[in-house]
Amino acid sequence: MAILPLVWLVLGVLLILMELVMPGAVLGFIGAAALLTGGLIHFGHISGMANILLTFFIASIAFVLVLRTGLLRLYPSESRVDNTDELVDAMGQIVLVQDAITPSGRGRIQYSGTSWPAQAKVELGAGESATIIGRDGNCFIVKPLEGN
Repeated sequence: MAILPLVWLVLGVLLILMELVMPGAVLGFIGAAALLTGGLIHFGHISGMANILLTFFIASIAFVLVLRTGLLRLYPSESRVDNTDELVDAMGQIVLVQDAITPSGRGRIQYSGTSWPAQAKVELGAGESATIIGRDGNCFIVKPLEGN
């Protein structure tokens, strides 16, 4: 047996094994292209380094683009992106007014275990409950709690 097909077959097996260690659904398909290339060399379907490399590159691109895309459609990712915008989480939260808020000035509210600057269009006294409706920089905009 010639050494060249064996090199391609070993390379293919190594790439497929690397896919098990570093999953990404790419190395396995490139390894499959190396196995295909090694098989084609072994059975005499291709010869010459230019043809061998061309076969490997075309097979790699085809496997990654076609088979990987199809595989990802059959088995969609279970990953999710969590919300990183704190304002979205804060909107609608009921908070306690810590320092009185006047329409012309700022007061403070207690939100998420921390005291925050806050402003409102109406006066809110210390100890009252309010609802967060927005944020301007690090200052929350609140309104009186309905029924308060």
